[in-house]
Amino acid sequence: MVSGKVTVECERRFLLDIAKKEPIRVLHVDDEDSLLKVAKECLELSGSFRIDTVTSVEEAGQRMKEKKFDVIVSDYLMPEKNGLEFLKGLRDSGNHIPFIMFTGRGREEVAIQALNLGADQYLNKSGPPGTVYGELANAIQSVVRIRRTEEALKKSEEQLRSIFDAAVDGIAYVDPSGKILAANKRLVEGLLGYNLENTVGQNFAELGRVEPEELPRVLEAMEEVLTTGKSLKNFEVTLIRNDGSKVATEISTGALKREGRVCGITVVVRDISERKKAEALYKNVIRLSPDSVLTVNSKGIITSCNAAAIEMMGFSKGEIVGKHFSKIGVIRIQDLPRFFKLFSSVLKGKVKDPIELPFRRKDGSLLLAEVRVGLLKENNRIVGIQAISRDITNRKKQEQELCESKQKFENLFRDNPEAAVYVDQNYCVADINPRFTKLFGFRLNEIKGKKLLNLIIPDGKIEEGRMLDEGAKRGQVYFDTIRKRKDGTIVSVSISAAPIKVENKLIGYVGLYKDISAIKKAEEEMRESKRHFQTLFDLMADPVAIVDKRGKILEITRSAEEVTGFTKKELVGKNFLRTKIATAKAKAILMKNLAKRMMGMHMSPYEVEMLTKDGRKLPYEVNATKIEYKGKAADLVVFRDISERKKMQEKLHVVGRLTRHDVRNKLTSIMGNVYLARKKTTNNKALEHLTEINSACKQIERIFEFARNYERLGVEKLVRIEAGGAFDEAISLFSNLGDIKVVNECQGLRLLADTLLTQLFYNLVDNSIKHGKGVNQIRLYYEEVDNDHLKLIYEDNGIGISKPEKQKIFEEGYGKHTGYGLYLIRKICEVYGWTISETGEKGKGAEFSIIAPKK
Repeated sequence: MVSGKVTVECERRFLLDIAKKEPIRVLHVDDEDSLLKVAKECLELSGSFRIDTVTSVEEAGQRMKEKKFDVIVSDYLMPEKNGLEFLKGLRDSGNHIPFIMFTGRGREEVAIQALNLGADQYLNKSGPPGTVYGELANAIQSVVRIRRTEEALKKSEEQLRSIFDAAVDGIAYVDPSGKILAANKRLVEGLLGYNLENTVGQNFAELGRVEPEELPRVLEAMEEVLTTGKSLKNFEVTLIRNDGSKVATEISTGALKREGRVCGITVVVRDISERKKAEALYKNVIRLSPDSVLTVNSKGIITSCNAAAIEMMGFSKGEIVGKHFSKIGVIRIQDLPRFFKLFSSVLKGKVKDPIELPFRRKDGSLLLAEVRVGLLKENNRIVGIQAISRDITNRKKQEQELCESKQKFENLFRDNPEAAVYVDQNYCVADINPRFTKLFGFRLNEIKGKKLLNLIIPDGKIEEGRMLDEGAKRGQVYFDTIRKRKDGTIVSVSISAAPIKVENKLIGYVGLYKDISAIKKAEEEMRESKRHFQTLFDLMADPVAIVDKRGKILEITRSAEEVTGFTKKELVGKNFLRTKIATAKAKAILMKNLAKRMMGMHMSPYEVEMLTKDGRKLPYEVNATKIEYKGKAADLVVFRDISERKKMQEKLHVVGRLTRHDVRNKLTSIMGNVYLARKKTTNNKALEHLTEINSACKQIERIFEFARNYERLGVEKLVRIEAGGAFDEAISLFSNLGDIKVVNECQGLRLLADTLLTQLFYNLVDNSIKHGKGVNQIRLYYEEVDNDHLKLIYEDNGIGISKPEKQKIFEEGYGKHTGYGLYLIRKICEVYGWTISETGEKGKGAEFSIIAPKK
């Protein structure tokens, strides 16, 4: 459609050029000079040509460098280069000037070759001059007209393409089938994010670029344009971008016509995303506004309301919108005349807001609203109003309460149990309460208007008083000091003072004076108590030290000096890590446990080796607790000499080991004799007695084994042990597992323990075999509890443990055999810092859960 219009326009312009006598510039090339003269005169007779003649191709090339021509007329046969070679050279160099082969040779193969090389016309110059030059003139005009038309068309199309591509809106041409004939970059690449080349030629309905539920509406609109030829303007369509995001657009369409028939559609697409956002923002502002927003037309009909209006009035949207403001029920009958008058005045622009108006909610309760109004206009014509109302019922109530609060403040000032004084900005007394008179002896008429500084502040505290005044300017201040009564006696007081502001304006200060004479007396008694504590501290028989959280020694008892040989001067004020009072190992243990107690962790008594000044090592049991010392966190550490206890433990250990060794030998002898006796007797009664003796011997062995393991508790240093390996080692000690399946899911799990971990697992497995009844699977696994702990779980699929027995099984001596297996497990866990409990379900198997720290 566009191309056809451009072609007609170009032809029109060409004819106008002819009418204006603008000659066509012709370069005629022929080796016959006489023919060139005849041709020039014949063509110029019409007055529409300007002829330049040359006799060779070389001369033609030179002339073309000097002048611009519209067309070339060339002979075929010429010296040096012929017409075909001339034409080929032009076309090879990119020159597409119109070219007419004008020759006396009429061979068909030359004509075909000339046309194939790009000649525009091929004419025979033989024949009657009038006919020959008439045809030549017509041919020249024809090829120039075509060339000028093509150039004008190209220029016009470039201009149109420039406008097309530079358009702010997206533009597309679509044929009746929906195929996209052309589209600008703004539409395809800018709005949709697609490639232009891959879009043109596609059917827009099949590309999926229109929101599916909106596509039928778009197709219906296109059909209407194609059928009626009418334009459709500004209907909204949601398009889908290449990245899947959606863009809101406004589309206008117009019919493309050729010869009065609709042959396609022009589509102009405008991105209205920002407008939609602005509209949505406005709607959201209105919707989310805490204030009621109503729009009312010029006839008084409410056209819209927001959620706040619904909430404020208690009516539904359907009960408000579409109704006259006087018919809803929010206005009391006695207030209607006032509202009608106000509405009329607002439409005339005569009302200044805000206006305070009473309304009635749906539930009948009354509210007071502050209303601001604005005019709504269309085409500079008032069409209604917008009313924004804020419920000020509570504010009015608060104002009333503020008034009442002021009265209460005055009452509180008068009846305050503490002495109160109110001073102005210059610290002159404005008012006092009765308690002030009682504490200081002054009456209001004696001191009103006088500087407080000159009344109750002792001579040595004047500067302090000024500092308190300055502090009160910046905010509330608290201070314990002394003040002077009217009779000159001194009283200890606690002062609190603060500025009083009304609407952020300072109007004065209020000060409260609390008599703290009794508190000061109590503080003196506390200091006396501390002196008593120091005396008791010094008299303690065990060495005692107080250290801060970093290990600095703050205080030691005299016994600490006597035992270690170090003086208080050598130790107090120094970090114990830098003293020679303990071994390096003991210092590390002491510092580690100090840090734990400072974090609030409870620590059981532990043993360390301390050093005397002369280098002796002494074993001590350390018991410590976190205290507050001189207002700061500290550690009270008591050292108890356990040298004698250590010696006794060593003796017991040696005796126990030797005793177990000798008794085991005797037991072995007894069990051997029992074995021989059972082999040699057939007396059933005797065999029963021998069996009992053998069972008792085995139980004694288990008791000795328990004692041996119990002695090992806490002896070994805890190290990282692979739990899965310890469990496998315990399993290997059983030769009677039979068909019991063992599942070990703890390979690679490393826990802080000692070699008794294998014994712990052994006792658990032994317990399952002896008491589980029908156990055919034993499983060990673990779970994460939190960042610092994990749960180690041992379970079997036996009969389980009843609820009443869950706590008893860990008690000493409880059970069917020695009663020490699970008791020993509990003790091992305590040494490791673990906790163990039975968490299984009766009938489903035993389950022992051990909570262990990761670090």
